[in-house]
Amino acid sequence: MYLGLVLVVLAVLFVIVGIVSGGAFTIVLVPLAVIAVVAGVVALASARAAGISSTLTQQPDSKPTGRMKRGAGPPPGEVPVTPDEYVEARQRNQ
Repeated sequence: MYLGLVLVVLAVLFVIVGIVSGGAFTIVLVPLAVIAVVAGVVALASARAAGISSTLTQQPDSKPTGRMKRGAGPPPGEVPVTPDEYVEARQRNQ
């Protein structure tokens, strides 16, 4: 665990030394990194302002906890099948 902490500190130190030392890569990459950070902050701020709190995909409703009522079937759109029917359906799709 301590070795990982030392490696993180060394990596940060090397990044700082690399930026300060200058060179062609610094002239190009530091402004690009600044632009990327600013774009990320603007995107985050606009997403929060729009009320987006997570990804754009819809999460399926959670399954009800507890026991099902007697005689209740599967959820709509789901049909119980046997393993043989799975094999047949897979063979048709191949």
